[in-house]
Amino acid sequence: MLKAYNTYKKCIGGMGKALDVVAILLMLAMVGVVFYQVIMRQIFERPPIWGEEISVTFMVWFVFLGIVLGLEENLHIGITMFVSKLPEKAQYVLEIFVNVLILVLAMLLLVYGFSLTSRMLSFGTMLPATGIPAATHYAVVPIAGILMALVALGKIAGQLINRKELPT
Repeated sequence: MLKAYNTYKKCIGGMGKALDVVAILLMLAMVGVVFYQVIMRQIFERPPIWGEEISVTFMVWFVFLGIVLGLEENLHIGITMFVSKLPEKAQYVLEIFVNVLILVLAMLLLVYGFSLTSRMLSFGTMLPATGIPAATHYAVVPIAGILMALVALGKIAGQLINRKELPT
């Protein structure tokens, strides 16, 4: 069990590094598109019609993948001031409960994100300026749901495997 968990942790760590690279590339691309858009608008008075759609798409993808990174690196909001005053057993139970809630949220993102994306694809909705499918905006939602579920499951497994004997 411990060997499987360690392999899982390595895979999640590798996924985190890959997501870091993707997030950086998305942010750079978004900044580049916005910079190009501003230059074209302010200097040449001919802004590209596709700039806003592309930059919004990059931003949506960046935000949802950033959520996964934040979850993996424990950058989410936590009220440690109150939690640290609880007994050790209550902290343990609360930590598992929070990760179960995150897992539920991940499942909701997966199910409803997939439903929304597939509906957008079936309707054939296109973005007006670029002509790319509108589902491109929403395709990241189920992807983020899957990745969040993997991270949350890993955290729950880690808590169960690595727990110390707690006082009763």
